[in-house]
Amino acid sequence: MADEEPDDGQRKYDRYLSERNQLIDAARESARTFDKAVLAFGSAVFGFSIAFLKDIAPTPAPETLKWLGAAWILFSLGLLAILLSFLLSHQACMFGIEDIGKALEDKDYKEARNRWSIATNWCNYLCVGFLFLGLLSWSVFAFENLSQGDTQMNKVQTPTEKLEKGYVPPPPAKGPAPQRAPAPPTAPPTTQSVPKK
Repeated sequence: MADEEPDDGQRKYDRYLSERNQLIDAARESARTFDKAVLAFGSAVFGFSIAFLKDIAPTPAPETLKWLGAAWILFSLGLLAILLSFLLSHQACMFGIEDIGKALEDKDYKEARNRWSIATNWCNYLCVGFLFLGLLSWSVFAFENLSQGDTQMNKVQTPTEKLEKGYVPPPPAKGPAPQRAPAPPTAPPTTQSVPKK
């Protein structure tokens, strides 16, 4: 019975290590997928906003441009945050490798706090926040410009709309200005001599 207990404990430990390694791989894959998805989403939304401005609302209402500017700034900050998270994540891994090495060399070594990992998490949360706020700003810009259907923005007047307003005669054709007859020549002024006294 005494021989079975260490084997049971060893089996539990091996199972723990196996599950731990699988969970680490799953977490790594999840983080990689998240980073790629956020980067693709941020780039796509940024590009879509430019295409919207070019094709759908080429002359947006001036008061809505602040929403477009805010959206582009927030999209840029979101993309910058996700790129920074790549760099910080690498630093967090390097710090973890060094920390494990120090723990193996010194049994009394206390595990240090990984500030790079904390910064990576902050960048991920900030990225999602910036992209969400950018999407809200862009939505306000888009809806305000789409709701102005009666304004000059890409509006083509149909023949029935012309009839509803009534007939307006066309303006008179402008031709060349009529030629005037030259004025008759005038006699030069005569100078009268003043008699001398």
